[in-house]
Amino acid sequence: MSQTSKEIDNTVLLMQILGDVQNRSYIELVKSVEKKIKNAISDSEIQEGEAPITHHFAPNIYMRQMDAVAGTLVVSKMHRTEHLNILLKGSLTVVTEEGIQHLTAPMVIKSMPGTKRIGYFHEDTSWITIHPTKLTNVEEIEREVIVPEEEVDAFLESIGYQTKEFKLWHGQQ
Repeated sequence: MSQTSKEIDNTVLLMQILGDVQNRSYIELVKSVEKKIKNAISDSEIQEGEAPITHHFAPNIYMRQMDAVAGTLVVSKMHRTEHLNILLKGSLTVVTEEGIQHLTAPMVIKSMPGTKRIGYFHEDTSWITIHPTKLTNVEEIEREVIVPEEEVDAFLESIGYQTKEFKLWHGQQ
C-alpha cells in the first residue's frame, strides 16, 4: 500500500508524539502516550486542551458530542460496547490498533469493544459517539460504557483481545 504525502506528513507528526513503536503492543503505546500527556500537563509543559462535550438523548440512545479545536491531541476512553461514531465535521489523524489513518468528515465509524484511540485534530472537529442505553444519567451511562483505566488489562483479557505489535499505517503487514 502506498501512502499519500498527507498521510506521510501525519505519520511523521504522530511518530514524534508516539516515540519508539518498535516491538510494542498498541495498548502499551496508548498507555505510554497518555502518561506522557498527563505528566506534561502536571509539569506545566503543555496546557490541558478543552474539548467541550454535549449530551444528546433519544429513546434508548445516548449521543456524546465532542467538539475539539484544531491542534488538540486526545486519547479516548476505552468502551465496553460496540457502537457507532459520526465524524460530523473537520479532520483528524487517528491512531488505532490498525495503524495511523487520516479521517475527514463526514463519515460513520463502527467501534468494537476495547477500542481506544489517539487523535490529533487538524481542524475544528465534531465527533459523536452513539451508545444504546436505557439510562439517562450521564454518570450512570459512563459507568456502563466506559472501562476505567485501572480495569483496561482485565477487560481486554475478558473479551479475548489478542495483543499485536503496532503498525505505523492502516494495512501495513
